[in-house]
Amino acid sequence: MSDGNDDNPVQTNTEQMKEIIAEEVGKAIEGSLSGFIDKIQSTVLSLVEERVKRLEDTVNLMKDKTGERKGCSYKEFMACKPPIYNGEVDPIICQRWISDIEGVFEWTHCEVGDFVGYGTGQLRNQAKDWWDNKKKEMGAEAARVMTWDEFKVPFLKHHSPKAVINRIKEEFIQLRQKSETIDKITGIFMDKLRFCDELVTTEEQKIYYYYNMLSVEYREFMTPSKYETLTEIINTALEWEIKLKKQVERGERRAHDVNPSPTKKARTGESGKKVDVKGGSPSCKVCGKGHKGEYRFKDKPCPICNKTGHTASLCPGKYQFATIAINPATKSPNART
Repeated sequence: MSDGNDDNPVQTNTEQMKEIIAEEVGKAIEGSLSGFIDKIQSTVLSLVEERVKRLEDTVNLMKDKTGERKGCSYKEFMACKPPIYNGEVDPIICQRWISDIEGVFEWTHCEVGDFVGYGTGQLRNQAKDWWDNKKKEMGAEAARVMTWDEFKVPFLKHHSPKAVINRIKEEFIQLRQKSETIDKITGIFMDKLRFCDELVTTEEQKIYYYYNMLSVEYREFMTPSKYETLTEIINTALEWEIKLKKQVERGERRAHDVNPSPTKKARTGESGKKVDVKGGSPSCKVCGKGHKGEYRFKDKPCPICNKTGHTASLCPGKYQFATIAINPATKSPNART
């Protein structure tokens, strides 16, 4: 018999299963929709960015067609304080100015067509006179359309002549450190090196010339074959300069002039007497020559004045006695005819 309150267990389980399935399906759909929405957003953003880029390209193209200025203005160019050139006929100064002014062109994103106008605006004194004359020779229109590379040809020919460059090459080969600091002599070396591309073609050659240029007080501590780059040997020289200065300050090393003049014929000894360079002996007060010991004939009378203590060549009265002859009969002087 049934009490009327029995539930069908199969039906109950079925309902529960439906609820569970519906919940899981809902979660799956929700997760799928979230990923799908993210994908749509990413696609839309990509399309928008591409559209914006196309619009920017279109705007730039329109500016090109209308002739609107790009790059930097002259005011922006001058704000970078470009270097001045006064017209020195010096390859080092001249080519350094070229390098510096081209650096400003690059930093300011200057238009290529403005290089000559902006660059020549920095010429002063003899350099400006040269450019004014050059413009007259070629004509205003030719000067207006002149490119920077075309400008540099006559500019370098005038301010950086080959004869001066050849002299710099000779100076580079003969360059030797004297009293200059490492920083100073390295600067001179690098300035001249830039004109020796044909002479110095490898890093090994640069190291050799730099080492050979240093004074002996540095070379005695360095071996050029140990270095692979010019920078390495320069840094080593700077380090030794610091070490040597500290040794001098501590009294471990005597400060002295590098490469003393070889033209000195005599040097002064500790006693203050003049010393003969060849023999290394002080000059004799009697004969005036350098020798060891006393003068052997110091007691022999001088043949001119008959006094002792000097030779005939050092006799104080030799010029007087040269014009007067003694008459042996009367013992009185007579003027020589």
